[in-house]
Amino acid sequence: MSIQHKFYQTNFGNGFETHNAILDITPYTPEVMIVGTFNPNTPNANFADFFYGRNYFWTGFKNLFLHNGVLLENSRMPPNGNPPAILNPTLPEIFNLCTKLKLTFSDLVLEVLHKNNPNYHLLNNDNVIFNGLEYNLIQDGQNNDVGGLQQLNLVGQVNWNTKNIIKYLCENPQIKTIYFTRQPTGIWAAQWNLIINHECIAGRLTTNIFTPSGQGLRGTPRMNALLKHWVHNRNPNFGWLDNNWLTANGVNLINF
Repeated sequence: MSIQHKFYQTNFGNGFETHNAILDITPYTPEVMIVGTFNPNTPNANFADFFYGRNYFWTGFKNLFLHNGVLLENSRMPPNGNPPAILNPTLPEIFNLCTKLKLTFSDLVLEVLHKNNPNYHLLNNDNVIFNGLEYNLIQDGQNNDVGGLQQLNLVGQVNWNTKNIIKYLCENPQIKTIYFTRQPTGIWAAQWNLIINHECIAGRLTTNIFTPSGQGLRGTPRMNALLKHWVHNRNPNFGWLDNNWLTANGVNLINF
């Protein structure tokens, strides 16, 4: 059996549903899509309850759109181990933010280890052993002796979601803004380019923003550096959150 996206097909029971790792049913008409990479449904270390449920994304968005300042400094879940019973923001707060901002989500990888029913062994850290080699399902490429998605892609074991995302966007022309939550390099560049160069995407805002993990950002707390990057960045390798959209939703840009 393949390792699918954690939200390959999920009914959250409140008017929000995913199909093909796309939040395609919502109680509102979405206007902004956030595109990510992969969230594998592995049993030991993935406690995500929604898209970006573990990192700085939702604590950052709560700072922006609810607190209008940096009140939360940490990621929503710790990097390792069980998360606390009560998360900040809570899942209902996340759905309220989705509704307020008319958000939808998708990820570029639908599943891995899907071709020809391959034999693999899942390790306690959620890495896998496949054909005698170890792979991490989150990292991009080779790290010492552990391969990543790039290496799995080379052996045909990454099932891309790009066509489904393009189809959904073409069917929803009211989605005028599409953010990719990383720099489109390596294996990601080809997939992102297929999206932004498709004829039905013409005239929409498509840009990338710094990863919500904040990995590699200088300065402490990391939250401050991440929000400053999202709001004010002019680094040519990244875009930024549409400042007009931020201010229209009550964000005071100088607070970040």
